Amino acid sequence: MAWLQLTLESTRKSAERLSELLEKYGVISVSLSALSEAPVFGQDVIDNAMLWERTRISALLHEDTDLDTLLVCLRSCAGDGQILKHRIDLLQDRDWVTTWQQGQGPKIFGERLRICPSWCSSPDDNKHYIILDPGLAFGTGAHDTTAMCLDWLAANDVTGKQVIDYGCGSGILALAALHLGAQHAYAIDIDPQALQAARTNAERNRLLEHITIAHPDEVTLPAVNALLANVLLNPLKDLAPYFAELVLPGGAIVLSGLVAVQAEECLEAYQSWFNMDIPVYRREWAMLHGIRKQIDK
Repeated sequence: MAWLQLTLESTRKSAERLSELLEKYGVISVSLSALSEAPVFGQDVIDNAMLWERTRISALLHEDTDLDTLLVCLRSCAGDGQILKHRIDLLQDRDWVTTWQQGQGPKIFGERLRICPSWCSSPDDNKHYIILDPGLAFGTGAHDTTAMCLDWLAANDVTGKQVIDYGCGSGILALAALHLGAQHAYAIDIDPQALQAARTNAERNRLLEHITIAHPDEVTLPAVNALLANVLLNPLKDLAPYFAELVLPGGAIVLSGLVAVQAEECLEAYQSWFNMDIPVYRREWAMLHGIRKQIDK
């Protein structure tokens, strides 16, 4: 038996509506993937057209589906111009879950931190590893913004320290810090779905007793040794004074989720409180690192 795959491109805002419509029309499965996977945190995606201009929707359908009628219905319900591109592919029968999983292997950071999907065999060496499956919340280590933060964690000693993962998504940075020896981690996000994903991942990795998972309005955060925030430029700028209060003198701040051209603007927002290093770039993305200045008495 063969299957049809319908691939649409739309804006992220319209993509959510289109995916809902596809589910109502009885597709076998539907998934969304941003053509840029930068996380959205505390900021309307409309303000970030450069990052979220296009989103891909992939739907699997039965071979006998009337796609002409389906496309007309989608365009009618979603509005003219909301489907920017579409493609139809005929797929031969196979185990689609297994096929997808085969392309999702372990990822290694700093030669000592490994992110492993649950279907991969456990490593037989002494590397720290986290079991984490791709899911609804951002953060598997695949995107450059997350990968740069994981590389930083793997290259720096967080043993016995307290760490904040602000805008935690899946909780990957908090979990990585704990696996690398942190005493306690705070995973903070405004998205209830992200908080649930972080909690599930902490339970799976047997780290729930070492992590606090909360909405920022529902927890009083202490000053910590390291704060990592993989969010977006505007929230990072707005949160700079608050982050300065949350990092102990001599502690580290790591900022990601930035397009390369935004690095200098963000750098300026933090220089009053932190001795900032030269930005680290990876393709079109940037990460900033700084050390909290001593507080004048």
